Amino acid sequence: MITNIEIIEAYLNTGEIPNHPIFQLIKQGCQPQISEPFPQATLKSLYKETVAKLEPFQPLNEDLWIRVFGPTEIPDTVTLWLIVGAPKGCEAVVRTDESGTRHLILDLGQICTYSSLIPRLLDIVFDFLTHELSHVLVGQRYKYTTKMPREQFLRQLAFDEGIAHFLSFQEDVMEAQWDSPVMKERKAKAFSAFNHYLEHADEMTFQDIKLANTGAFWDKFASIAGMFAMAEYCQNNGNLESLLSDGPKFLTEFIG
Repeated sequence: MITNIEIIEAYLNTGEIPNHPIFQLIKQGCQPQISEPFPQATLKSLYKETVAKLEPFQPLNEDLWIRVFGPTEIPDTVTLWLIVGAPKGCEAVVRTDESGTRHLILDLGQICTYSSLIPRLLDIVFDFLTHELSHVLVGQRYKYTTKMPREQFLRQLAFDEGIAHFLSFQEDVMEAQWDSPVMKERKAKAFSAFNHYLEHADEMTFQDIKLANTGAFWDKFASIAGMFAMAEYCQNNGNLESLLSDGPKFLTEFIG
């Protein structure tokens, strides 16, 4: 993974934000500007702590991450941008350019407005990076599009998003209250929806596919079903080291 810090370095050194082409990739016609003030000291601390955890990359739930992905390096087809000056609401976005390079863009200035606590801000940054870089590594083995058979697509979506949602859900993810009444209810709802659409996969509309991974967090039935399948697999001492080889059909068998 390539990390580009030229924009945030220019801002910290001069107080000016260079009008870099990356802003046009974020949003056409975008002009860099600070949308909401933030403490400069907080920005400097967050920037310093973020860079320190990038070399080497330290995801959330690092022990589980290593068991799933091993020593795999993030490819150089991914560029991480640490910036300030993105449009409001674009503090953490993913864009792909014409060459196929995936750009993960983090506006640390906007993120600084969420809290004065650096550990909390780092959780936000590395939640995003853990999630998106999980997609990169799963995608190296399992590429899928909406053009493939619906059942295969649904299983691969639940696999890819399930791993990403689980690893980034919170630090110490196995300490989450997976067996609480509210979580059991969410699990049952997601499993029921997933199995319904799996059974009627050939009838799925574009809107059905969209609902599988968009909207309110707990309503993304394929993503959430995959996340709960991962939690169940780990609770049952599953062999995470073979998960990528075992593949989507194996994991989604836990959605019963």
